[in-house]
Amino acid sequence: MLSKLMEENSAKKDWVRIFSPAILGVIFSIIGIIVSYAELNGSGGWSLLGIIALAPVVIILLTVDVFVKLIFFRYKTAIIWLVEILALGLVYLLWISRFG
Repeated sequence: MLSKLMEENSAKKDWVRIFSPAILGVIFSIIGIIVSYAELNGSGGWSLLGIIALAPVVIILLTVDVFVKLIFFRYKTAIIWLVEILALGLVYLLWISRFG
């Protein structure tokens, strides 16, 4: 019974670990790319800017997610979430200072 309970807890933690803040950002960015692509014909080509803007965001978010999970793999899920949020904030500040 205890092993079954531990398996259920580890399965829940796996989902929380997989759907980290960076992955949620990737999902929202991909949805934005799909919507921009769907509206491409009706917008006269202006939706292409949404695709161009969100494609690097997906790459940056995936890179941050992979590096954080490789470095902090053995830590608890809450620490991984905290580090990812801080890393994404740092990437945002660097992006704003460079291009903003």
